[in-house]
Amino acid sequence: MNDPTSKSELLLAMKSARNEWDSLIAQIPHQRLSEPLASGTWSIKDVIAHVTEYDRWLALGLALRLQKPPKIWLEDISLDEFNAILNEQIADRNPDDILLDSKQVFQDLIREVEAHSEAYLFGTQRVEGVPDDVTPYQILKSESYGHYLDHIPAIRAWLAAPAQDEV
Repeated sequence: MNDPTSKSELLLAMKSARNEWDSLIAQIPHQRLSEPLASGTWSIKDVIAHVTEYDRWLALGLALRLQKPPKIWLEDISLDEFNAILNEQIADRNPDDILLDSKQVFQDLIREVEAHSEAYLFGTQRVEGVPDDVTPYQILKSESYGHYLDHIPAIRAWLAAPAQDEV
């Protein structure tokens, strides 16, 4: 995945990755959204909620609104520990609410990117309370649309495997 070099390329990359994500999620029967991806791991709904929280706090909040994320996002813990804590916070959500929230947060992301200048999106920003400077397009690439692409192979493999009730 190449880095976008303009606002239009950034929007195209975001929409393209999201279309791929949405097309894949649409193939999953609603009743299977709570099934784990693999033995003892997150369900599809958990992965959707996980990606949505990254969109909400890092892409929308930090990169586009320059808001300091909640403390958990800044703690000095491993990514696995962080994701486990995050999953505990979102695990009990209803699949319908998760799907709706995911779509809404992405629409908000697109509106925010469209509202910002190219100089802002590709420039370095400072957020009070955050130790490192923020370059919005890089956060969008790694923590939003790139994050969808990170999870797509596992979901595709899960879809290709027999359903739990077929085993």
